[in-house]
Amino acid sequence: MYINLVFDYYIDQIYVPDFVGQKIKFYQNKCDKWLFNKLNDHEYWTKDSRGEKYGVEICSDAFIFWLNNYVLNDNDDKAYIVKSNLERQELDKSYKSIYY
Repeated sequence: MYINLVFDYYIDQIYVPDFVGQKIKFYQNKCDKWLFNKLNDHEYWTKDSRGEKYGVEICSDAFIFWLNNYVLNDNDDKAYIVKSNLERQELDKSYKSIYY
């Protein structure tokens, strides 16, 4: 299933297995909790000059990483980015969309 990830200035289209796509907002919320939990050491943190975590880079790569490693880890059908950096007018309204 194809999903639009809509950011402020661009859209990415991703592929996810159907069972994920059917509950995409549920998985978005779970990923966000993981992403913003300071106990999780992942590459998407923004850090200050002392190395302290103060923000998160929200991007399709982070969502795909989380899906493939925490939801689809035992599944051969993985999530991936289909198209990236699309303009607003390129939004495919036949796909479900989630917003960041």
